[in-house]
Amino acid sequence: MKHTIFAWLCLLGAAIGEMAWTYSLKYIDTAALRTLRWSTFYRLDGGLPVLIPWAVYLVCLVLISVLLGIAMRTIPTALAFSVWMALSLVFIKFVDVLWLKADWSYAEVFFGAVIVAGLIGFKLAGPTT
Repeated sequence: MKHTIFAWLCLLGAAIGEMAWTYSLKYIDTAALRTLRWSTFYRLDGGLPVLIPWAVYLVCLVLISVLLGIAMRTIPTALAFSVWMALSLVFIKFVDVLWLKADWSYAEVFFGAVIVAGLIGFKLAGPTT
């Protein structure tokens, strides 16, 4: 039972990492890499705004790989992958709406609920772990 709970927590962590990774892609500015100078490398008005999204990108990439790999050792692969992707999608939409003030519609809420209901059905219909 402990291994199963740990696997689901790892899957949740991987979904949060996927959300952070996605937003790091949004804020990466490859053209700004050419403007980096050693004299301003660690300043808030210099290199840090350019480097932080890259650091988040790399850390999240490793974190996602490790956590998803741990989860897939206990949870069936198809279930783990579908839950990971669905949770990532839901988390990204929440951040879009709550933090980035993106628009939302009742149709999006409905179809998000359909995704969650499908995952619950997928879990209940599948073999027990």
